[in-house]
Amino acid sequence: METVCPLCNGMADIDQRCPRCGGKMVDGGALENYLGPYSPYLDVDSFNYGLPNKQCVHLLFCPACGYDSRTATSLVTI
Repeated sequence: METVCPLCNGMADIDQRCPRCGGKMVDGGALENYLGPYSPYLDVDSFNYGLPNKQCVHLLFCPACGYDSRTATSLVTI
């Protein structure tokens, strides 16, 4: 069995509002995609960020006001 991120694999959607303006937050993708040219090709377990294992950190942003935040999503087994 394999563990995957439900956000990265389109199995779930973000449903959060911007704390600054109330706009709908947009998923900007997994944080490791922003770390270097080969980071999207590395195993998700390679990035820990000090969080418990089996989580994927995503960048969320508000297109209305530019606010951004990070959210940790638990991986699921398929």
